[in-house]
Amino acid sequence: MTIDFAKMLTDLEPDQVLDVRGETCPFPALHSKKMLQKVAPGTVLEILIDHPPAAEETVPGICAAKNWPYVSVKEGGYWRIKIKKTSK
Repeated sequence: MTIDFAKMLTDLEPDQVLDVRGETCPFPALHSKKMLQKVAPGTVLEILIDHPPAAEETVPGICAAKNWPYVSVKEGGYWRIKIKKTSK
């Protein structure tokens, strides 16, 4: 049995929301890392980003490095990235 993390995260309400719209690299990634360090494992963090490199590469790269499931959805001119922090 495989777990569909994208479906799971899409349906979950975030515990916290970080809005970094209007910021350009490296600030979306820096703010995201800082917030992810603060929140406890098990937290669902939603990050709102309108800077394409941060939304498409940098923040997903942070998740991949930690093996945290995430889902990214583009809405108009910005992305909603939901991350489930599963470990420290």
